Amino acid sequence: MIPHHRRSRRRGQSRGAVGGIEVRGVGKSLRGRQILHDVDLAVPRGTVAVIEGDNGAGKTTLVRILATVVSPDTGSALVNGYDVVSQGLSVRRSIGVSFANERSLYWRINAYQNLELFGQIAGLNKKVIAVRSAALLDELHLLHVAEGQVQRMSTGQRQRLMVARALLTDPSVLLLDEPFRGLDEDGVQTLINLVAKRVQAGTTILIVAPLIVAVLPVADATYRIDAGTVRPVTAGQLGEYHPEQP
Repeated sequence: MIPHHRRSRRRGQSRGAVGGIEVRGVGKSLRGRQILHDVDLAVPRGTVAVIEGDNGAGKTTLVRILATVVSPDTGSALVNGYDVVSQGLSVRRSIGVSFANERSLYWRINAYQNLELFGQIAGLNKKVIAVRSAALLDELHLLHVAEGQVQRMSTGQRQRLMVARALLTDPSVLLLDEPFRGLDEDGVQTLINLVAKRVQAGTTILIVAPLIVAVLPVADATYRIDAGTVRPVTAGQLGEYHPEQP
């Protein structure tokens, strides 16, 4: 069951069948433990869905399936109309992903060098990388630390750098795994502003986090995941988000 969307459709926004995210009956077990149970989820193109859940509830596993890092045991998942199992390369070319693990960055080089490296891996030319890197670092308020080693950044700054990396290829679908970890109130607002801007431009965004009330102003649909099962919820049923100190 898909909940009603809170906000009216944006001008020019399409909600066709192709695009966005569709999950149907997905199940996944890891090391003998059932992580996801018959998950159904639809995130129409150009909308934001947020999923709240406790640690170990299955949030990151769902993101990893959508990012083609792991395959579902049962059911199917489409991203931009591509099957995550049989068309994984097409999925990866159309998404940006920020996982909660900040160790996915290279700590001994700076922010510009990290983005250049990941941009080259994605096949972008140096001019495009340079222009997009500068714009993203500015938008995420990281220019003042961009030339220092990543290991000297705060947790919140590294978290925002991972979001910048996810956006470097200008993806049509953005997957954010606990993007508010380590952010103070200003960092939370910066990220919310970025999400609002990207979805206005037509990006499909899925955000998962322990508590996601902070994202409600830009959310089209909200869910809670408990013991691997995803259910739509109302704002009043969600927990209250408290920003962490960086």
